Parts: sequence; structure tokens; C-alpha cells
Amino acid sequence: MCSATSPRRRRSEAVVLRAPLPADHLEIAALIESLIPRYLARDLTAEGVAIVRANAQPGLIGARLGGLVYPVWSPACVTAVGSRIIGFGAVRDATHITQVQVAEGWHGCGIGSRLVRALIEGVQRRNPQAQGVTLNAASGALAAYLRMGFVPVGPRWTWRGVTAQPMRIRIAGLIQRKAAPPPLDDN
Repeated sequence: MCSATSPRRRRSEAVVLRAPLPADHLEIAALIESLIPRYLARDLTAEGVAIVRANAQPGLIGARLGGLVYPVWSPACVTAVGSRIIGFGAVRDATHITQVQVAEGWHGCGIGSRLVRALIEGVQRRNPQAQGVTLNAASGALAAYLRMGFVPVGPRWTWRGVTAQPMRIRIAGLIQRKAAPPPLDDN
């Protein structure tokens, strides 16, 4: 259930999807860190948590978004309400979604779907020959990705303390076939 959709909040706060700005890396890092204890750590050992934290450092996020460190995150996008980032998504290696993070109070509001759709469209623009987009789903996000049209493409795996389900969505013709998702009710 979306706890961010009270009538009062809807009237005063519009959700905006945009490319990340250079200064956004600090807030993106804080968003990821806020999700580790309750959501991201479900499928992680202590080693996995340490890896996520190391990769969520503001400087490293800024370097990846800026194309200075491999893997480069491009395309990438954020969702924001005013100046507050409530969601972040990024692609690496041309067709692999590596990040989809949504602030806790905004779960169930369509933010993740909006980010994923924007990332897929970005992949298609940059790589028109791409046939699919992949991701590695944490157990807590598996049902959401299935609803978006992703399918499992192999067994769950565990590596360096991280457990995930590899998934793929076929994108050839996807944008033309599917209607645009309904806009968020953020008037």
C-alpha cells in the first residue's frame, strides 16, 4: 500500500522523473543506505551488506554516474518530490539494470515501475538492437518484477554474500506494444 498518497501530499507534491544531477550522488547514497537494514539486507550476509555499503558511497556513485569508474551507470534516472530524491535507477553494461531503489514511504506507489520503464526506454534509445534487459532481483522485489513482465532466466545464485534471481524482459517492440503506464496520481 502506498503510504505517500494521502490527499494532502498528492495536492502539494508532484513526482518528477529526471536524469540525475551532479549533486544528487549524496542523496542517492543516503537513499540506498536507508534501505539496507529493512529491505536490502534480507538476501545479504554480512559480507554482502559490506559490499552494498562500499558501492553506495557518494563518491563512487558520483564517479559511476559521471562515467569515471567501471561499471558506468548509464542510463540512470531519479524520481524526486521537490528537492528530495525518492527513487533511483541505473543500467550498466548497456542492458543490465543494476539499481532500482525506492524510498520506504513510496513503496507501492508505482515509482519502481516508472523507473524501470524509463531505464528500458533509455536502453532502447542507446542500443536499438538490444533484444532484452536483465536484472538480478532480490527476493523482496521478485513479485514486482514479475508484474512488470520480467521472467526468471536461471536459478537463484549467491556470490560474495549476495543472493539474487536473474531475470530478463524481452524489449524488442515492447515500447510500441505496451501502453504507457498510468501516470502517478500526484496532482
